[in-house]
Amino acid sequence: MELKPGLSALVTGGASGIGKALSLALGAKGIFVTVVDLSEEKGKEVASLVQKENANFHTSLGFPSALFVKCDVTDTGNIAAAFEKHLATFGGLDICINSAGIINPIPFHKDQTDGTRSWRLTVNLNLIAVIDCTRLAIKTMQAVKKPGVIINMGSAAGLYPLDGDPIYSGSKGGVVQFTRSLVPYKHKGIRINVLCPEFVERTDMGLKAGSKFVSIMGGFVRMEMVVKGAFELITDESKAGSCLWITNRRGMEYWPTPAEEAKYLISQTKRAVTNAPIFQAPLNLQLPQSFEKLVVHTLSHNFRNATGVVRTPLRLPIKPDHVLVKVIYAGVNASDVNYSSGRYFSGSNKDLESQLPFDCGFEAVGIIAAVGESVTNLKVGTPAAIMTFGSYAEFTMVPSKHILPVERPDPEVVAMLTSGLTASIALEKVKCMRMYSRKIMCSPKTVSAHICICVSELHIISFAEFLVVTFR
Repeated sequence: MELKPGLSALVTGGASGIGKALSLALGAKGIFVTVVDLSEEKGKEVASLVQKENANFHTSLGFPSALFVKCDVTDTGNIAAAFEKHLATFGGLDICINSAGIINPIPFHKDQTDGTRSWRLTVNLNLIAVIDCTRLAIKTMQAVKKPGVIINMGSAAGLYPLDGDPIYSGSKGGVVQFTRSLVPYKHKGIRINVLCPEFVERTDMGLKAGSKFVSIMGGFVRMEMVVKGAFELITDESKAGSCLWITNRRGMEYWPTPAEEAKYLISQTKRAVTNAPIFQAPLNLQLPQSFEKLVVHTLSHNFRNATGVVRTPLRLPIKPDHVLVKVIYAGVNASDVNYSSGRYFSGSNKDLESQLPFDCGFEAVGIIAAVGESVTNLKVGTPAAIMTFGSYAEFTMVPSKHILPVERPDPEVVAMLTSGLTASIALEKVKCMRMYSRKIMCSPKTVSAHICICVSELHIISFAEFLVVTFR
């Protein structure tokens, strides 16, 4: 995400420390900010400073460029109202920074209370409230259907134990693992990351730490470095579920390191198979009396003009050594226009025209709906891929020897059924593919060489210079 004027951010704990620094830094970029804090005096002061920064970018606004909302973030009603006010004022939420937090006011080993004002409060503020604010931020971003970034404030004490304050360390460790577990939201347009600095100058944690201990740790981390780290997590689109560790000794680095991750991560292939629900074909595949398909009725490089939708009877019984495939996903190929021009066939145009109409479509994936005599190695319900003419149809009959059994009838399968240059691009990009994501494999010459499309109700729309057949 580019940090640019007109975006909006909500910052909890924005009246002091890291929250204040980030609020002011965002304001200096022309970003509207809602400062959320319990301290009314300090919070209003920060909001005023943000407005002054925003004045360099915005004039004659019909709304304030910065707000202060007095709020107890451990109170769900309070914090929900803060998000609602932000949304009502700025019309959206691009950035949320959950920075509110405290250290445990009573050493755990000396605490004789029930923890209401000590360790329970610390956990509620540092962890539970962060979870709640993250939930509300996601809900707000999804409501306006815009991408967003959430940064949760962790701590280096969440990466390694801090025996002087085990409650603080435990709560921040929870923030780290909670945030890292939210990486799937990236596929919904929301990136959630965690920032883990060591002792930072001008913060309560830093002021209460012993100077000798801070010195051993390499000294205070400059606030400018924390802001730089936060902005990196916002602007780098590749960062999701990422944990940025900031120290004076080592600078900024992502934790865990790739070497550490390799110790517990399973391969993408195993993970995809593990997470994928088991495919179950319908128990009773009903064969219709007729179905729709796309045919070439005129030889032309203009695919739209060359083709049309027809309804054709389903001819039973199935031919020997053939199977009937119910198409679920078909692929639009750059060569469709060459096919509709007749370039895939030998003979003169007059000879080709005598064969019209003919079926079209190169690749598809679906499930076997029926089998002919002599077919013993394939069963009804088997997921299958095909690379034969006729995939632009609800059903297609294919020689059994051309069937490619697959694990699941997913769109990713179609993306791998390409040939030539497109296939080489697909293979190069396959490491970026994830389960259940739809991909376009682009040819340099055509822009749109291959796209997976869903099949069940036939529509025809224009896509670049090609026709895209979408069965929904």
